[in-house]
Amino acid sequence: MMTREWEDSVKKKIRYMANSVWDGVSMTDIDEFMSNFKEKDKAVGWALLDMLIYYSSEQEESIISNLMRLLKRELWLRMGMAQNNLSSSEINSKLHDAYKEMCFVPIDESDPSASSYSLTAKFKKSKEVPSTIEYIDIADLPLMMAMNYKYFVFYDDLIGTGNQFDEFWKKNIFGKNKKIKLRDLAEKNSGVIFYYLAFGGCQEGVEKLKKNISNVGIIVSEYFPKNIDLFDEKNEYWELNPDKRDMVCNFVREKEHELGSRSRFSKNLPVLFQHGRASNTALSLYWYNKENDWKGLYKR
Repeated sequence: MMTREWEDSVKKKIRYMANSVWDGVSMTDIDEFMSNFKEKDKAVGWALLDMLIYYSSEQEESIISNLMRLLKRELWLRMGMAQNNLSSSEINSKLHDAYKEMCFVPIDESDPSASSYSLTAKFKKSKEVPSTIEYIDIADLPLMMAMNYKYFVFYDDLIGTGNQFDEFWKKNIFGKNKKIKLRDLAEKNSGVIFYYLAFGGCQEGVEKLKKNISNVGIIVSEYFPKNIDLFDEKNEYWELNPDKRDMVCNFVREKEHELGSRSRFSKNLPVLFQHGRASNTALSLYWYNKENDWKGLYKR
């Protein structure tokens, strides 16, 4: 049973998180998210918000470490170091040379992610990212190509449907009148290599990008399978709060019925960053962009 004390404690926690921890989320965003729920369903919104917990710094470092490990492996294969029987010192030397020709490029804040600046800080602070790597804005990419930089690594937090990067890749973003597409720039510079790093990615979205964009290597720290569910058995929050699970489950069933057979509401409502750890170090992103104008907590 939901109590006023529990609701007040959640509000206090969320207010602290919005003011002190989360990037790009304000109490206005919280209020808009809660407006999705009628008065009788407010407890459902608070139960979902109660699941929202920030990354620990250790987890962020672990995610970035895994991304860098996978990036090194891609470079190792691309440069043919496996066939040349190189020593570990020779491999490290070649990788070090590659980092000198590498730029990290956050997907621009306004198109489409609002998390680019905080992600940049996380990568820069990580001990796993070599200090020789340059960080540039997307507008500087042609200049760095002219300066013979060879590797360009985009990065973002989540690959959902894959639409956002697919659209970004095709958009006019360069030149005085923005007539040059990133896609065309990549095709004209076949010797330049692109990668796209993401903390997490839905399997369907990643597969879509790999199919549509052949000249970008996509590297994801954790994949979310096609059958990702709000009520995953590994979700620690629901295990400890079965009453709240049942309440939210009933709400979701009603919402799915309301939206009709085209909806997969329970699949789309949250994406949980588990990363092999208990959900008390996870971040949930809530959004639902269908016909019913659901107000997402994170704009995507």
